[in-house]
Amino acid sequence: MITNPNLATICLAKSATIREALNRMTKNKPQKTRIPAGIVLVVDGGRKLLGIATDGDIRRALSGGAKLDSPVFSAMNKKPFLIAGQHTGEDILSLVVDKIRRENWHKDRLDKIVVVDGNKKVLDLVSFYDLWHQSDIRFKHIGIVGLGYVGLTLGLTLADLGFKVKGVDNNAAVRKAIADAKPHFFEAGLDTLLKDHLGKNFQVSGNFLGENNCDVYFIAVGTPLNKNQKPDLKYLGDAVKSLGKILKRGDLVILRSTVPVGTTRDYVAPILEKHSGLKAGEGFLLAFAPERTIEGKALEELRKLPQVIGGINHKSADTAASVFNFMTNSNVLVDTLEEAEMVKLINNTYRDVTFGFANEVSLVAQRWGMSAKKVIEAANYGYERSNVPQPSPGVGGYCLEKDPFIFIESAKAKGYNPLLFRHARAVNEFMVDFVAEQILSFLKNHKQATKNPKILTLGVAFKGRPETSDTRGSTAIKLTRRLQSENYKNIHAYDPAVRREDILTHDLKYVKDLKAGFAKADVVLVGNNHPDFESINIRSALAGSARPVLLFDSWGLFNKDEVAKIKGVHYKRL
Repeated sequence: MITNPNLATICLAKSATIREALNRMTKNKPQKTRIPAGIVLVVDGGRKLLGIATDGDIRRALSGGAKLDSPVFSAMNKKPFLIAGQHTGEDILSLVVDKIRRENWHKDRLDKIVVVDGNKKVLDLVSFYDLWHQSDIRFKHIGIVGLGYVGLTLGLTLADLGFKVKGVDNNAAVRKAIADAKPHFFEAGLDTLLKDHLGKNFQVSGNFLGENNCDVYFIAVGTPLNKNQKPDLKYLGDAVKSLGKILKRGDLVILRSTVPVGTTRDYVAPILEKHSGLKAGEGFLLAFAPERTIEGKALEELRKLPQVIGGINHKSADTAASVFNFMTNSNVLVDTLEEAEMVKLINNTYRDVTFGFANEVSLVAQRWGMSAKKVIEAANYGYERSNVPQPSPGVGGYCLEKDPFIFIESAKAKGYNPLLFRHARAVNEFMVDFVAEQILSFLKNHKQATKNPKILTLGVAFKGRPETSDTRGSTAIKLTRRLQSENYKNIHAYDPAVRREDILTHDLKYVKDLKAGFAKADVVLVGNNHPDFESINIRSALAGSARPVLLFDSWGLFNKDEVAKIKGVHYKRL
């Protein structure tokens, strides 16, 4: 039995035409019928659902050659999203959000939801948008402070789930890029999300002045290290101060930035309290939830990774969890703000330590004339208790080289000076000099008579996979700077993910074409492990290079034995 009698007006037999479907859509008055606009239901004689046809389905069918007198059956979606059984609006909303989360669907694909019984007879037709805005879900408006990698990916993910998001950044160039629907960094799928939601669920601004109806604020500003390798909280302090001035009673603030343990309670909370006149945990809620996604897969991992949440009190943590529940399948609630802060530091410092171990193995193996790659592979094979990563020319990226120092400072604040964290950092930083010295040795021993030798760097982003355009902390950039300091200035760079203007900012010569890059090159340095490099025919590519030429394969992408057969090529790898 159809619970909404008005549904009969948009039910059509599969023999009905596209013209009839359009007429039914036109006659539907959502305000009176409580039926979402722009849709018809295609049913059999027993009103069993066969499919749906939206105005979008019909437009696509007509552009593909269908006629107005073509059967609507030919244009319909035969596998619409269905909910079986009688449900409340809140139940339906929860089921839809779960679908979005599990299958990474866009909300718009699930806007019109058909409710059926066990025999697929139509019971109801509802709009996700209407249910969302009629629900008693309190937190629907989100403010994001800082629109870098962390803030922008989070903001657009929340916008895609139906939240109204206002993103704020004090960098005019960043705001302009976003306003032009051109993200200022590469992240798979980000440009599509921005185009879908810009001006709709997502707004960008330089501040929160004017009409401000946000219920939740995420702080996602950078916490760089100063020259003494200590965390600089200036940007965080400025953001928190500005937020405190517009905070209202009942708001929720969630810190996302990586900070020393104790920062949220001892630094952020007092500033917010001072400028808002409200008490943390009472007048406003305060939580810490570290960002733990990997660049290149951020949009995917935001919907998959458990969110670690700590609050200034239980109410703050529980409320933050209720927001994240719309995005992720699970949350991990810890007892305090400090525990949540330490989780992020543990995650990244552990990775730094394991990479440091692999790199020190490489340094030892080299002195024994061994391939570190081979011995590590042998150590790992079939041995479940060992998972040693492959060596690399150091550890790059904004977080991995920064967060261990933040962890060290957190330990020192309690009177302990870590040994392992420091040593791993020292090893990883030393790798840059180690690689540079081998390149410099080749140039001095084999290129004495060559004026201004040409160096080609393959990859300048801090990593190649997952693909990213981020050059912050890039070991390849550090290597080129080291070579530049020795007066080797003729350095060319190629990276499929990094924009020309970003390469030029590092005093490197932009290479658009690999053939031109390899031509007459005296040194070829593999700077990262971008998957495109593995498809290079290295024998053909090196045919146009100088002789002798050094191929320093930092990431072990090429076959040593194959390269060794090429006359005049010196091959080195970690």
